[in-house]
Amino acid sequence: MPLVVEIVSGHGVEYTVDEVSRVVVRRREADFDPGSEIAICPHHAPLLMQVQACRMRITRGGTAFERELPAGVLEVHRDRVTVAIT
Repeated sequence: MPLVVEIVSGHGVEYTVDEVSRVVVRRREADFDPGSEIAICPHHAPLLMQVQACRMRITRGGTAFERELPAGVLEVHRDRVTVAIT
């Protein structure tokens, strides 16, 4: 089952895309200023982490594209990737 990616704010859902085969974001780390990237694919284990502002890379249907992502908190639950932004 492909991923569904959502970016949500206090105003509701800001962005959503389905049929995603991979998402790459930059996580926020206290000891490593630029942070490191993490790839999330279908059937990923549950995850909750802080992400820093970055270009989120999304692969859908064999095509990769980027979207600006503000800092926030990312959750992976089942095949849904939700980023809550501030």
